[in-house]
Amino acid sequence: MRRKLIRLLAVCAITALAESKHTADEAAIRQRLATYTEARNHSDAHAEALCYTEDGDFRAFGPPSRGRAEIEKALAVSVSGYAFSLTVETIRFLDSNVAIADTHVVAGPPEHKIDMLGSYVIVKQGSAWLIGAARIARN
Repeated sequence: MRRKLIRLLAVCAITALAESKHTADEAAIRQRLATYTEARNHSDAHAEALCYTEDGDFRAFGPPSRGRAEIEKALAVSVSGYAFSLTVETIRFLDSNVAIADTHVVAGPPEHKIDMLGSYVIVKQGSAWLIGAARIARN
């Protein structure tokens, strides 16, 4: 009986540690996407590209952009009044270093906002969570 109790307590402790790690990682992922959103709203394509891994890729309504330099070019916005909002709907961890964030995105100038769905593959490199790939599609 005592062994069973010890095993049960060990399982509970391991589960609690895993959940607290995911909680911290989820907060870091949400912060990365908030940083990305802030850069987007300031039309700072360079800061946006820095939210991606070196070999990251982005795809919205055309061919994919691969690598930070191409991503920076693809994300450059010069439309007056452009606004971008991103709401994280779910985060699913595939393993301890990879997660998928499903999002609701609204972007564009006030007179032509587009409602979209975004899926972001977020990868942990060192202690930082970065966007490895993004796919954006009309809702």
